[in-house]
Amino acid sequence: MTDAELLALAAEGRESAVEELLTRYKSMVTALARRYFLVGGDAEDLVQEGMIALYRAIGTYDPSHGGFAAYAGSCVKNRMLDAIKSANRDKHRPLNDYVPFPEEDELPSFGDSPEEIAIAREGNRDFAKRLDEALTDGEKTLLGAYLAGRSYKEMAASMSLTVKQVDSSLQKLKKKILKLTSR
Repeated sequence: MTDAELLALAAEGRESAVEELLTRYKSMVTALARRYFLVGGDAEDLVQEGMIALYRAIGTYDPSHGGFAAYAGSCVKNRMLDAIKSANRDKHRPLNDYVPFPEEDELPSFGDSPEEIAIAREGNRDFAKRLDEALTDGEKTLLGAYLAGRSYKEMAASMSLTVKQVDSSLQKLKKKILKLTSR
């Protein structure tokens, strides 16, 4: 069936026609998603945004304004760009940098005894030493800037990196730190 025939069936409420169009244009959505970078997300997040835009495009398409492929491509691209702009806003930074709090049963419980306090401090010093040995100078600088609350743009400018490189480095750094904490 042609796109026009499927769109006519979709307009009548035939879900199978909508599914066929979504399947037919998924590769276009995936190709567009590869062109962009979403801070704090991955390519699959952009594909999901694109598929939502494609679904809406099927419902809002008007054949008098040109071909469906161009219309759908435009809708998908605009939705992805909106998602990227939205994710880059400072108001979303806390969500992008989210680290879950441990559950209550995962929290260490240290009593008030001097021995338990000394053991806890020794564990912290041991972790700090392992962290210092495991991180490169660049990673230490990046971690310091991140902990100081600097934005991705500020870190990128001061370290002569792109925002994407900063995000990628921070993701690797977080994984490295998680490995150290699981020892």
